[in-house]
Amino acid sequence: YDINGKALWPDENYAREIMQLYTIGLHKLHRNGLPKLDRYGSIMHTYDIRNILSFARVWTGFERGRRRGNYEEVGHTTHNYLTTMEIDFERHDWFPKMNLDGGYIGDKEGLCWDLPQDSFLRKGARYYLLGGDPKPR
Repeated sequence: YDINGKALWPDENYAREIMQLYTIGLHKLHRNGLPKLDRYGSIMHTYDIRNILSFARVWTGFERGRRRGNYEEVGHTTHNYLTTMEIDFERHDWFPKMNLDGGYIGDKEGLCWDLPQDSFLRKGARYYLLGGDPKPR
């Protein structure tokens, strides 16, 4: 941290938790759920410290929104935990980040400004707000 309390290095713990708890888990698995083994019979890991460091750099520069007066708060804070976070581009790591397969995140993907306007929308598409119900209708 610097003298103003800002982190100088990416939060490796957050990147590790995203990968371990919410996405790929600790071990590579076969389609039937059994762990994959390497040539020595050891369980294969899904990521290593290089992946953690690279993925941590993805999350740099995110800032909470400024305080708003149109919702209830507990305590006094200058931060807003309701509004979408914004990226401070001066604090975001803009160098390429490795993916899990030895390439780079975003390789072979078109850039947003190269796509036709509204290309993510499809005629007749339906969008549903599912909320927090674990079994939405």
